[in-house]
Amino acid sequence: MENISKIKASCKKHKEINAISYCRECDINMCNKCQNLHKELFDNHHLFNLDKNIDEIFTGFCNDKNHHQEFKYFCKNHNKLCCVSCLCKIIDDENGYHHNCEVSLVKDIEKEKRNKLKENMKWLCDISVNLEQSLNQMKSFSEKINEKKEKIKLNIQNVFTKIRNELNNREDELLSKIDKEYEKRFFNENLLKQIDKLPNKIKSSLERGKILEKEWEKYNLVSSINDCINIENNIKDINLLNEDLKKCEENENINVEFNIEDEEIQNILQTIKALGNEDERSFKWKFQEGLNYTLDKNGLIATKTGGGDGWNCTIIGNKEIPKNKISSWKIRLSNFYIKNNTWNVLIGIGPKNLKNEGCFYRYCWSFICGNSALSVKSGSETNYNNHRGKLKLGDIIEVIVDRKKGDLSFAVNGVNYGLNNIKIPENDEIFPVVLINDQGQTVEII
Repeated sequence: MENISKIKASCKKHKEINAISYCRECDINMCNKCQNLHKELFDNHHLFNLDKNIDEIFTGFCNDKNHHQEFKYFCKNHNKLCCVSCLCKIIDDENGYHHNCEVSLVKDIEKEKRNKLKENMKWLCDISVNLEQSLNQMKSFSEKINEKKEKIKLNIQNVFTKIRNELNNREDELLSKIDKEYEKRFFNENLLKQIDKLPNKIKSSLERGKILEKEWEKYNLVSSINDCINIENNIKDINLLNEDLKKCEENENINVEFNIEDEEIQNILQTIKALGNEDERSFKWKFQEGLNYTLDKNGLIATKTGGGDGWNCTIIGNKEIPKNKISSWKIRLSNFYIKNNTWNVLIGIGPKNLKNEGCFYRYCWSFICGNSALSVKSGSETNYNNHRGKLKLGDIIEVIVDRKKGDLSFAVNGVNYGLNNIKIPENDEIFPVVLINDQGQTVEII
């Protein structure tokens, strides 16, 4: 793009002078002197001041490279003015771009463009009336959006500030605990300082004692008695130090350690990484302790260990499923095998006070995993829909509960089987539930 300040006059005599105007008809750049003469000779020519980019000046000539011909045609396909080179049948990098387009003479589209101008003017007038209001609304909307954004960012900062504070506090607590434990079992810094003074105490006590023994009669009785008392106190301190040293030796082989399992560290790190990234409908919960099954230390893995085969191992979640929103969670069949042609595992939702098979059937909605016809069970009703086929070890069951609409659906390994003809009570307290039939079966919340 040519710099306006560097455009020189076209006249050879003035070629070193900066141009100030351009004539469309003559296609020349003019300095002040050229312009004055040009106005006298051609008062009907169109002059353009060179106070803006030359590319923005409409000259009436095609500005495509090497064309330099007058616009006489109009391309309807591209809504663009054309010169004869633009319509040339010989096609190359510069010519013939519009050779296959619908083209008319410029004068033939005058009426069409004037009518379009009226429409556009009306549109501009209409929009200009409300333009300021629209702009103000847009600015106001932008400010509100920014406020929300900054509020979210502030909330994130507050959350992580709290986490950092808790980490720092916990670190201080553990460090202080270690100090106290070692002081209790071994010794503290004050004891070390006393130990450093121990040789001098012994030496000074010996020297003073020898002098008193030999020359007792020479000294004031009270002063001598005081020296004796000091020697006795030094001996007492020495004995106490010896006892502390003996205690240290006795505790030398006692280990006072601090360890955090790698698994626990990884769980903490994963939790931190997952902050703010979870699906908004993801529902986090754990298994509650109960009869006939064992849990891992995190409460996420349950294995049936007692009661024999039968419907006597009902596991309840520790959190109520939120009302008025969509919640989902996934359970993996971690140790799963179809022992017989029975329903091995039922995964679903129900009340908190489930105790036995009958209660489970009457009040739960569950996905049956194990037999040849996967189905949804509710009370005496079994809804098969399109749940067909057997599950296997490692399969993942997802439960999706819409408490707004009362809908329930299940997915297996990411394939959703659609909604079931079951409606969930709107206001009841409902919890995740799992029922394990066979000994050794294991389910895991993921």
